Amino acid sequence: MVNLPFKITFGAKYSYAGGFFLFWVFVYMGMAALGLATEAMITLLTPRFIAYFLIALIISNVSVASVPIVLQPSFYRYGYGFPVFNLAEAIRTIIFNTKNHMGVNAGVLLAWVVLSMITVPLFTWLMRRKDEQSEKQKNAEQKVVV
Repeated sequence: MVNLPFKITFGAKYSYAGGFFLFWVFVYMGMAALGLATEAMITLLTPRFIAYFLIALIISNVSVASVPIVLQPSFYRYGYGFPVFNLAEAIRTIIFNTKNHMGVNAGVLLAWVVLSMITVPLFTWLMRRKDEQSEKQKNAEQKVVV
């Protein structure tokens, strides 16, 4: 019900109910894309160093979403493949009836979700393997000492 105090009209391009449903789906996909990417990096970096990754993730995502990429230097073209830009573009389409790229936006968001769903188990397996090897080495050193 966040839309009530802000008087967001979801009926610009679709019906009000359809626009609200699309808004909800895209926000959910955006949260899943960013959340799962963060989860994968927590596994790899450990919680102690996640702040550095979050700073880089936030800056790289927000820098391309605030101003249209066409008006930015060509360096910022990477934003076409980042979640926040695609989420912002889809929400602009739903609320303001701008040019429709929602298929591409959904594809990019889902690609981030799928990539993160692959990397989370992979990083978990790698870290588990690393921990097991260090434990074996530690046990071998203790047997030599005794």
